[in-house]
Amino acid sequence: MAKLKDLLCIGNVNIDTIMGVESFPVPNGESKIEGLEIRYGGSAFNVSVNSSILGLNSGILAAVGTDSDAIIGTLKNYNVDYSNLVLQNSPSGRMFIINKGNDRMFLFYKGANDKFEKNMINYQVFKEYRFVHISPTKIEIAEHAINIAKENSNIVSFDPGEQLCYSHSEEILKIIKNVDFLFINRHELSALIGSNDIEEGGKYLKKRRAKNVIVKADKNGAYYFGKTYIHEKAFTSKVIDPTGAGDTFSAAFISNYIRTSDIRSSLRYANAAASFCIQNYGAILKVKKEDIEKLYRSRLDG
Repeated sequence: MAKLKDLLCIGNVNIDTIMGVESFPVPNGESKIEGLEIRYGGSAFNVSVNSSILGLNSGILAAVGTDSDAIIGTLKNYNVDYSNLVLQNSPSGRMFIINKGNDRMFLFYKGANDKFEKNMINYQVFKEYRFVHISPTKIEIAEHAINIAKENSNIVSFDPGEQLCYSHSEEILKIIKNVDFLFINRHELSALIGSNDIEEGGKYLKKRRAKNVIVKADKNGAYYFGKTYIHEKAFTSKVIDPTGAGDTFSAAFISNYIRTSDIRSSLRYANAAASFCIQNYGAILKVKKEDIEKLYRSRLDG
């Protein structure tokens, strides 16, 4: 029997235009762009690439458009298995991200992501992987993928994203009992349950039968609600661009968890990785795995 690959990422893929500004634009006004970068992203793309950088054998299942040559080339360069991408006769998804310090504005065009349908999901690919991570996508795709993964006994994580939490909160609250890890940030928590109180939210999600809830809380680190309660503090770092920090956190958590099966060390490792991500523009890690491990160990040694 062939050895299982590590991580399959399912969800959106986008072409991102990332802008740094001193002030957000207002209607009929102007705002100077201080930094501009065009990158390839989307949560599934970011998690698959960063997990590969961190040593996992990763693959991606998503829909891309006729403008996807550079997306595929980037996945190939990072040794991500892109053989399960579904090509659509439309442009790929687009995301315009405007950053002002820790605050962000988003404009998005769904593109090929909106054409991704349940019948495009290859059941057999789930049998090739140990862990399945479902990133922001259409609710019917998320539900279908979660069901397939559980039938196949995959470890499953779900990061629904803010849009899905607003538009399909009841559906999400019903399906979280079927995932092993729920990743969520404070904004998504507020959208999902109407409160951004982390402890209140974590306890409520546990009552809704979520097994392991991880709340990503930016400069306040990360909170875990499961068999125990854990608050892991963030590492101090200068914020240049917060884009993709949550995806980096998820990729690093999964990478460490696959290696160790330890929640606390995985939270700490994820915080270390995210602290490097926010120090540069773009969502892809620009440091060596060894640098992250050194920062991670500094807290163990301290």
